[in-house]
Amino acid sequence: MNVLVIGTQNSGKSTLAETVAMKTGDLRRYYLATMKVCDDAGRKRVQRHRKQRADKGFITLERERDIAGALEDMEDPGKCTVLLECISNLVGNEMHEGPERTEPAGSGPSEWERSADRIMDDIERLAGNVHNLIIVTNGYDEDGDEYDDDTRLYVKLLDMVNERLLAFADKVFDLRKG
Repeated sequence: MNVLVIGTQNSGKSTLAETVAMKTGDLRRYYLATMKVCDDAGRKRVQRHRKQRADKGFITLERERDIAGALEDMEDPGKCTVLLECISNLVGNEMHEGPERTEPAGSGPSEWERSADRIMDDIERLAGNVHNLIIVTNGYDEDGDEYDDDTRLYVKLLDMVNERLLAFADKVFDLRKG
């Protein structure tokens, strides 16, 4: 089963996703982390999430991109649950470090579509090889007046991926406000 948990920052996405993962019945559970830690705030977030998962039996794997490559590090993936956190980090990593990266100001819609396709292809390959995939993502207001141009492009790409995830998921938990 493919489950999507979408919400705003501090909406309880991670806690809900962990609860869903714990209820799958799979004895082996992987936490697939996509965050690139760049500063103290990032390190604190990682520590908070690790503390939150302590004693829940998750095996943590870290992949900033190429998440399907994590299958090589899993024991019997077809019998496990993977909690993938977070798509917003994965999109940012792809946007800024992807193999076909172009400068945001010079890229057209087709480049964004290709980036969204690459991300979804990876998610689908992962999902096709594991028993359960719980996906965590953020939802942002695409029309945020306070965003700079790069942030607007990031939100646009994330929104493209989220729309595809909403269609892909068997079950959706939507924690966005409004």
